[in-house]
Amino acid sequence: MKHEDTISEEQLNAFIDGELDSEDRARILEAIQGDAVLKASACEMRTIQELVRHAYGSPDIQETRRCAPTMSGWGKGLAASLLLTSGALLGWFGHGQTAESRLQAMYWNEQNSFQNASIGQAAEKPGSKKVLVHLNTSDLNKVKEALDTAEELLRTYAQTNQPAEMEIVANAGGLDLLRVGHSPYAERVRDLQNQYLNLHFLACQTAMDRIKHEQGIDISNELLPGVGITPSALDQILDRLREGWVYIKV
Repeated sequence: MKHEDTISEEQLNAFIDGELDSEDRARILEAIQGDAVLKASACEMRTIQELVRHAYGSPDIQETRRCAPTMSGWGKGLAASLLLTSGALLGWFGHGQTAESRLQAMYWNEQNSFQNASIGQAAEKPGSKKVLVHLNTSDLNKVKEALDTAEELLRTYAQTNQPAEMEIVANAGGLDLLRVGHSPYAERVRDLQNQYLNLHFLACQTAMDRIKHEQGIDISNELLPGVGITPSALDQILDRLREGWVYIKV
């Protein structure tokens, strides 16, 4: 496949989830093998998904190992630990069928193991309240869910005078939240930035590079005011987990 041929985020996710027929899977596999940027994106998606899938007790270790060489040395070690540790965390706020009940969270404790807890319990762990919310979809319901979750936690911390820090890290379709002319919540993002100085929005450079490579669009020139850039959403997540942050996947 030529580099000019594009593979959408939806197709790549379907490939990783094993939802394609043999013809489409072969086509995308060929594209990945011949495109370093696409390969890096696929590996990043795969590794992030494994963080969540491991909470269900069914990690796919062999597939993740094939992606490991694209990560830093420490990242490979932690990714392996995530896959091999038996205490990965999956939790809910615990209020019936609210939107929050679908969210998943995890954190690494001082004994270098993962704790099973609800998001509320994880966010209440001792020490400063540090939370990373990961958004990789443009689905409006999930985008709203990410913002609602972040705002609720920040409001709770502010009301109880607890020091807190939060990041909303976007890659793949989640980048639309942070783009001028594309974001359905540009005004809300601005209001949250103004109200909570301890909230930071970050766009993934790896994902933006892929869009530039495929579509010729430099998204870094379209980011909303005050939005920062992280070289890799995956590395940002792994670094924050190592530092004791709570990770919430929307």
